Amino acid sequence: MSYRLTLFGSFAATVDGRPLPIRGEIPRAIVSRLAFRPGERVTPQELIDDVWREAPSGVVSSLRAHLSRLRAEGWSAVLSGGRNGYALEVDSADVDVARWRQLLETRGEGRIEGLIEAESLWRGQPFAGLDAPFAEASRPEFLRLRREAMLEIADARLETGENVDASLDLERLLRDLPGDSELTRRYAAALAGAGRAGDALDVIDAVMGDLGDHARGPLAELRRSIVRQDPVLLGRTDDRHATVERTGIPVPLTRFVGRAGELDQVATARAEARLVTLVGPAGVGKTRLAAEAARRAGADVDEQQWLVDLTVIVDPGHVLGVVADVVRAGSDTLDAVAARLTGRRTLLILDNAEHVLGAVASLASRLLGRCEGLAVMVTSREALRMPGERVVPVAPFVGDAAPDAVRLFLDRARDSSGLSQWDDHSMREISALCRDLDGLPLALELAAARLDVLSLAEVADSVQRGGTDAGRHGSLDSALGWSLDLLSPPEVDMLTQLARFAGSFGLDAVAGICVPAEGADARELAAALARKSLVTPLGTDTGARRFRLLDSVRRYVRQRDTRQDAHQWRDRHAAWFADWISGIEEQMRTAENARARTLLGAYRADLHAAVDHAVETGDRATAVRLLAVLAWYWFERGLRVDGLDTAERVLAMPGERDPAREARVLRACAYMAAVGADERQVARYMSRMRDAAAASDDAAERVLAATMSGYVAAVAGEADQADAYLTHATAEIAAAGDSLPIWARVDELMVRGDVLRALGRPSQALTSTSEAYRVSVEAGDAWGARSACYVTGKALVDVRRGKEAVGILRSGAIRSLEAEDASSALAAINVIAAACHVLGRDDDAVTIYSAIDVLGARHGYSALGSDPEHTERHRAAASAALDRDDLAAATQRGADLSLMELMRLVTTF
Repeated sequence: MSYRLTLFGSFAATVDGRPLPIRGEIPRAIVSRLAFRPGERVTPQELIDDVWREAPSGVVSSLRAHLSRLRAEGWSAVLSGGRNGYALEVDSADVDVARWRQLLETRGEGRIEGLIEAESLWRGQPFAGLDAPFAEASRPEFLRLRREAMLEIADARLETGENVDASLDLERLLRDLPGDSELTRRYAAALAGAGRAGDALDVIDAVMGDLGDHARGPLAELRRSIVRQDPVLLGRTDDRHATVERTGIPVPLTRFVGRAGELDQVATARAEARLVTLVGPAGVGKTRLAAEAARRAGADVDEQQWLVDLTVIVDPGHVLGVVADVVRAGSDTLDAVAARLTGRRTLLILDNAEHVLGAVASLASRLLGRCEGLAVMVTSREALRMPGERVVPVAPFVGDAAPDAVRLFLDRARDSSGLSQWDDHSMREISALCRDLDGLPLALELAAARLDVLSLAEVADSVQRGGTDAGRHGSLDSALGWSLDLLSPPEVDMLTQLARFAGSFGLDAVAGICVPAEGADARELAAALARKSLVTPLGTDTGARRFRLLDSVRRYVRQRDTRQDAHQWRDRHAAWFADWISGIEEQMRTAENARARTLLGAYRADLHAAVDHAVETGDRATAVRLLAVLAWYWFERGLRVDGLDTAERVLAMPGERDPAREARVLRACAYMAAVGADERQVARYMSRMRDAAAASDDAAERVLAATMSGYVAAVAGEADQADAYLTHATAEIAAAGDSLPIWARVDELMVRGDVLRALGRPSQALTSTSEAYRVSVEAGDAWGARSACYVTGKALVDVRRGKEAVGILRSGAIRSLEAEDASSALAAINVIAAACHVLGRDDDAVTIYSAIDVLGARHGYSALGSDPEHTERHRAAASAALDRDDLAAATQRGADLSLMELMRLVTTF
């Protein structure tokens, strides 16, 4: 017979897996005392002293009676002894408190694992509910030993960056030992390392007033480290080899020269403050310094970094919208931006802020006040003058830094002309030239770039002809002025047109939009300007070189733009992008989808400018052509609110209709509305989509309008109507024959599978979604493949095939993250949570649901709104299956996860 006893928390005993109840407190106390040290003989007097607070007369007879009754009620096989003492003959491994003590004595490499296993046995204070002397006397020793073990575990976990696990362990221990200053310090450090700096400060502040000076000192020092975001303290992550997720941080194409002191200042400033401003004149290299500092910070300081170029902004009121666009917030609201930036160690660089300084100061203040883990770096010609701001001056290469000016000039000269050998006379001329240009890096680069066509003496002479007044080279405008004076009229004319682009551009856009001087070639002129450093080449992931104007050059040229063709240029700009995006549309559902998304992101600013111009000029056809693709891009990027607002603005325009494209736009709007959980809005878009599709000659839109309508009917419980819609879709497919695009066939199969699933026909649903997956993979349709994974996973959960569901949903989530479609990834992971409940993994289910609560708000995804059937019922059931402590721990564990950490979790199932 196998006896097992639980003495942590409430008493419990089993024999061969069956409960073995004990009636009465004295019998429970007797068994507990004997089980405390199994196999060890306890004399009758020791047992009486340990069990009874006040022994009654005849206590020996009473003890014997209790023991006799226990033997009769199932304990005879293990309860031994008599006058010389009693013992409980069970294995120490079968009594939790005994096993716990053994594990605490583990030594060597397995010690931490032994201590962790011991902690897993602790389900509450030992002998809970027993009012016996031995129980009361033993509890302090248990707590002391547990405290020592947990501090050892916490130190090991903090050392390896397992801050979340360490914080959960220490939180549980602090419930039993409130006010312990050393536990509080370790707990706050673990919270800070897990990205919960605000909670860490709250924990410290709650106890500081009750502590003596000796205990208060270490906590005060920790508090200062958290406030200044000490990278050693906050840089620990669960993945020691993590890389920084960077967006907008330019890839350096040239070597970084000098600025060692400024880099150290930036690093120090970031360690002491959350707001750092790089201040210096135009052309001094603030942007390059900010990017270099961000890259050198690495994953030990930041988990993600964003750079927002503010030079395109004219109205300060647009600052928030531009930031929202870059960070891919769900809308241009403070709440949406804050949701994207909070909860992770994030650096937000607001570049070139001097012309919108007030708006930037206000936004930075509000974001820092709301976003835990956020640091903001600003580059500007003047400081924000805000509390807590650290200012790092960025000066030209003069004085002690003058040698850096020469090194920069020589480096860029070698890049532009191949020149690397200079005699002493030339070196003296270069030093003088660098002084004449006041050590401004941009001016030095512009001068060095001219060496491909001019001699050093001619470059120096062109600078000297810029003027003779003492301040002639003290401003960047002077350097740009003489640089432009060296251009030919066709080059000046082309530079003026290039300055009108809102963002970076490719040579195909230059050739399609810009009108060169007679006899000139637009591409060649742009390339010539790049060789002269007035146009900057960028790294690219698309296989085609892209370019941009430095903000200083763009601003200078725009201020002097006297051409009379600005309106015509913008007409050509909008028309070219409407044609270009139609070609991109064909790639969005093929193996070229990754490249297409990259191009859409690269042209984001110009595509928005093209839509705005089409709306302003009443060109409805062009606006709809642009929107037919952009709406789907916005849907994937989680830009739901802005996407719907823009769509409504365009569709409300008067003018000629293009039913097929409008149906495409409305279909994307229906998906975006579904993510936002607005059922009435979804219904409105579906109705308008059916009308547009019916008026079009596009079979794909008619098929999808019918099948999607079938889904709405199925969810509403209208089975006959749903079947009618599916029948109509089948007829449309038959009529279209081979002319129906593969992507439309994939979408129809996927949505049809979801309809059949909602109608309670899982076998038919799985047949449809499996075919959708097969066809989409063969065609390279990534969107179709991950959508098919999602619907297949839901169907498998419905029939309680949880393990299969996890596998295919995980594949869909990974595909979505590869496409930077966080909302779809979260949707798939949400159904994985339901599968976990089906598999009996309720702890994991609650952890995942909790993580999605936090991450969904950040990425514009609502689990309850988008997929209530796989959220409400399964989540409630999973939560009910856990006790209060386990539920709280799982919920907290999920709330602390980043999206990548959540993805790593589901890949372990």
